[in-house]
Amino acid sequence: MRKKPKPLKAGAHIRIVAPAGIVNPQKLQRSQDFLTHRGYTVSQGAHVLDQHEIFAGRDTDRVQDLIDALSDPQVDAVIAARGGYGSVRLLPLLDQVDLSHLEPKCLIGYSDIAALHAYFFTRYGWITYHGPVMESDWTQENGQMALDVLAGRKTCWLTREMEVLNRPHAPLTAPWQGGNLTVLTSLIGTPYFPRLNGTVLFVEDVNEAPYRIDRMFQHLLLAGCLEGIRGIVWGEAVSCGSDADPLTVKQIIHRIALECGIPGWYNFPAGHGVTNWTVPLGQPLTISDDHVLVAGD
Repeated sequence: MRKKPKPLKAGAHIRIVAPAGIVNPQKLQRSQDFLTHRGYTVSQGAHVLDQHEIFAGRDTDRVQDLIDALSDPQVDAVIAARGGYGSVRLLPLLDQVDLSHLEPKCLIGYSDIAALHAYFFTRYGWITYHGPVMESDWTQENGQMALDVLAGRKTCWLTREMEVLNRPHAPLTAPWQGGNLTVLTSLIGTPYFPRLNGTVLFVEDVNEAPYRIDRMFQHLLLAGCLEGIRGIVWGEAVSCGSDADPLTVKQIIHRIALECGIPGWYNFPAGHGVTNWTVPLGQPLTISDDHVLVAGD
């Protein structure tokens, strides 16, 4: 059963947590000031600005900030400060706490935060949001779109630049799952890999050579992870080779779509690029012609 968080209302309380890498205080403050100016109450987890090795504090402290944020009835949304690396280390610690009695909150982030998206969908069926982190510039379009999506005001995404690689026979309605491809494939063989059967796989990546992206997809195929998926959407391939390479990311996505017998799309505007649209993961979406919309809206 999927559980959708309540829409974010004006004046809602947003809690910042840092599940992964060390946080840049100046970038975080810029977005926090913007959200405060927009009328939201914004607070930080106790350990957001901690530093331990390459992480924003010790694993036990980072996970406790996350648990506190999700458990606090005064908190309406949880935004990750940044990605980097470290979220996967929190998953077994989260398993030590039963959060099944909690109502889901708006949880948003991308990149390394894909591990948390997978966890909360797999364990509790929560719909979470692939979108900007606090180190992103919330004062620009990405931040406004994120607020509109979290508030339920944004239910349709025009995607005229998204390229169809294998056209569906009809509009495709299915929940999207995924996020960062590298993070997703690191969960193969663990209890935290999301069940993709019946979903559209949405993935993106950064600084990965095309052959490494192909290797990750072959890993997904060989492990049986792509059985039953309804479609594949590639977001942005930032610094992942060029169109002049003998093997491109677009070719890889096209081949996977053909091999799986599913429709495929390339260049959905979300990921590590300038444009990072917020997408609800786990919620049925419809891809039709040049737009994506929340099913039923």
